[in-house]
Amino acid sequence: MSAEWPKVRPAGDSAVLIEFENRVAPEVNRLVRSLSLAVESNPGPGIQEVMPAFRSLMVFYDPLAIEYEALIEKIHRWEELARDADLPRPNFFRLPTVYGGIHGPDLPRVCEATRLSPEEVIQIFSQTRFIVYFIGFICGLAYLGEVPSPLHTPRLPTPRTLVPGGSVGMAGPQANAIATDQPSGFNYIGRTFVTLYDPTAFPPAPFSAGDEIQFIPVLEEEALKARGKRALGFLSKISLTAEHAESTYVGTED
Repeated sequence: MSAEWPKVRPAGDSAVLIEFENRVAPEVNRLVRSLSLAVESNPGPGIQEVMPAFRSLMVFYDPLAIEYEALIEKIHRWEELARDADLPRPNFFRLPTVYGGIHGPDLPRVCEATRLSPEEVIQIFSQTRFIVYFIGFICGLAYLGEVPSPLHTPRLPTPRTLVPGGSVGMAGPQANAIATDQPSGFNYIGRTFVTLYDPTAFPPAPFSAGDEIQFIPVLEEEALKARGKRALGFLSKISLTAEHAESTYVGTED
């Protein structure tokens, strides 16, 4: 928190938008997550929903249960609580991913834009531990960052009307692994067959803001073995002393 940020402004008659610095960065998103945790842990009467994003937090409230001025006072108290918030320990997922070919139709386009070979693109992308900034848009879609700058590639000029679920892609500094079949303008270079959205489970999406995901390159045969398996079966241990320490699979999948 700084003297200038966060900024609070009304969003209609039953919500307020709390904004932090105008940039996408892990340290800024951590402030969003800390404030979100403070609100969720101490909501009080009239607070209906909290919706975090990259650098902002929307709080929905019932104006008949709490007036706007009283809500602003509560926000200041939440800010104080957020300073000492103990965020949950993040999960680290290592998802088997097949790159290129029919599963990564945009790999040639990324190579042309970046002047890198397919092997270089796959190596850089697959060695990156992507941060989950927030969940939104459609069926548990995880907004991921940061794509290393040598891989930055613009979105497609015209989005595809249908991209199969599990497709792994990127555009500019953002990455994603779409959870269900959907339209998209990202550049898709691979696919994981791990189940990323299960409406019969709670929560239906396996990822939470703050988690990290790595897309491990495997052969198609190996990637297909993960079909129907939930992402929780590909959790890895994270060292308590080193953020990016060597990790091993946890055998949670039947």
